[in-house]
Amino acid sequence: MSIAAAGAAGTPVVPAIIDCQSNLAPRTAQTERRSVTDKDLIETLDLGSNAGLETGSFFSVGPDRRVAAAIRRADIDSNSYCTGIMVIDASGSARLIDAGPGAAFWRFDNFYGTNGFPTGSPKLITPRWSSDGQSLGFLKFVDGKLQLWLWRDGSKARAIAANDQDIIDFRFTKDGTALVYKIRDEAQQQAILRYEALQGFHYDERSFPFFSSRPFPIGKPGDLHLTASLTDGSIHKASSDEIAMLSPKANDGPEPIMVPNSKGIYHIAMQSGRTTLTCASSLCTDIEGTPWLSAPNMIGYMRREGWAKGTTAIYQWSPGAAAPRRLYATTDLLIDCAPFGQDVLCGREGSKRPRTLERINLKTRRSSTLFDPNPAFHTIALGQVERLNWKNDRGIECFGDLTYPPDYQPGKAYPLVVVQYESRGFLRGGTGDEYPVQLFARAGYLVLTVQRPRSPFYGLGLASIERQRLQNKDFVERRSILSAIETKVSQLVDAGIADPDRIGITGLSDGSTTVQFAALHSRLFRAAAVSGCCWEPSQTWISGPALQAHYHALGWPASPQDDIPMWRDISLSRNASHVAFPLLIQAADGEYRVALEAVHALRAAASPVDLFVFPDEAHIKRHPAQRASLYARNLRWFDFWLLGKRPAGNGPDAQEVSRWADMQRAWPKKE
Repeated sequence: MSIAAAGAAGTPVVPAIIDCQSNLAPRTAQTERRSVTDKDLIETLDLGSNAGLETGSFFSVGPDRRVAAAIRRADIDSNSYCTGIMVIDASGSARLIDAGPGAAFWRFDNFYGTNGFPTGSPKLITPRWSSDGQSLGFLKFVDGKLQLWLWRDGSKARAIAANDQDIIDFRFTKDGTALVYKIRDEAQQQAILRYEALQGFHYDERSFPFFSSRPFPIGKPGDLHLTASLTDGSIHKASSDEIAMLSPKANDGPEPIMVPNSKGIYHIAMQSGRTTLTCASSLCTDIEGTPWLSAPNMIGYMRREGWAKGTTAIYQWSPGAAAPRRLYATTDLLIDCAPFGQDVLCGREGSKRPRTLERINLKTRRSSTLFDPNPAFHTIALGQVERLNWKNDRGIECFGDLTYPPDYQPGKAYPLVVVQYESRGFLRGGTGDEYPVQLFARAGYLVLTVQRPRSPFYGLGLASIERQRLQNKDFVERRSILSAIETKVSQLVDAGIADPDRIGITGLSDGSTTVQFAALHSRLFRAAAVSGCCWEPSQTWISGPALQAHYHALGWPASPQDDIPMWRDISLSRNASHVAFPLLIQAADGEYRVALEAVHALRAAASPVDLFVFPDEAHIKRHPAQRASLYARNLRWFDFWLLGKRPAGNGPDAQEVSRWADMQRAWPKKE
């Protein structure tokens, strides 16, 4: 697909040649083990969204215990996606009941007072059953918008409602004869912007120059509520009672909620009418995801606990009891757990295993797979993964995972690449999925994925803005994160596992900031790759008024002339001749401007830096073909700077590496 053909909303336009019905079928296992490829990682059949930016679940359980789940697969060759709905019965038999091209991506509802700011993360799609379990409603991406569709047993799925703007939520009426749905009504806001374009946009808090020259709509858009009859197809304005069905609490029964204590720490509680019973135990904190009613007057929930909160445990609490009961625990990632008969059904990921639907028996404490969308994955030769626990120089508990090359030989020191800043669940490519862990391992690297450690100010009951100000002062938080990485890397070097002369580091977003800080405060790393960059004096104008005001409230300078010592500690442009390692930046076209000050300064100082700009992208890059390019270039970059490898021939890859060799020759040697 030509990138120029991408839709205005940033969603790939899908060629008609894709057979999504076949594309979304789980791929059968090979008879022989083989090496991992970029397609294995990028084209994993995904259950739900990969980012926890929205509340809700990617699956729902019907009254007859049939499970409906939203699925998605990227396709590198067409640079597009297929999405669909899978229905799985209690025995694990799965059926694809609908499939189609394209994917919707989530946008911020409130980005510093504006709305519609893109993220690049796939939107969460939650299918919903009717009360009798005979009908299933879901949102489907068609012609650039989310439509409302219905599937009934024995029939094909069909469209129920469509609009020129996205339908964002829906519910069945109690009798199952109609669907109440909500449209985000942005028409008036967009009309105002179209009119203003003729007069010239005023530069104000709606503006984010680093992303776009066009301002974003201010304030939250209105909602339009409609009801579609399933008997005669008519659509009318929803009544107040029907609108109430879309609220988080649509019935009068008891419900689990979260209640903050005096220090701002949230505890699990049960609310029924005006009565709230709160669990005061410390085991009722650190809740992960949404709690559920596991039985009448019984709450089930997940919490993070153990070393550095690296374990996910399932608890049950009876309102009025002094403490809950711990029923299950794992270092795997569990998400979106819900009752499933006497068991619990969860999305589950292992370090080497993409997300599955897992059925957990809380009595026997055993888990079994209800649905594995990637059954062929176990036939791929992957590097072994070891969970590591340690402390940084502040005594803060840290954890991460070390992935070994598939042909690892004990006693040999290997080149090592650090991937940030999450190490929970499937180790695909770090936060943002640009640094393919298993492809690096296949190429002979050790890969250390590091979970971002908790803040040094965690648990003090500080307001968010106060905590962040303290974290930014003298870069206390950044020093803590860098120490977490350096401590474990140094331990691996001391153990003779990692080669001290061949260590690289990567990162997106917060991880990119850590890389930038390491460039001025560490001598462990020999090369780095980031997905965007950099904190520089130019941020005071390129961020836009609203974002810069927020940064200033967090302690960042209000202008390039303010707080020179702070810039001296973080700015690459102010320290261009002292940057410790070559830097590769592969940025979205909506973010690359932030890097230009640093890039020009580094080039002027002959410090190796290369910048690639990916069109029609956001903070998380969404185009599958571009992700394959990101994977390949990141691997080439480290192969050159850490291993001295150069591609054969004179193709584009070889020419690219030749440019890096010119940078290497011109680079003033570092001590």
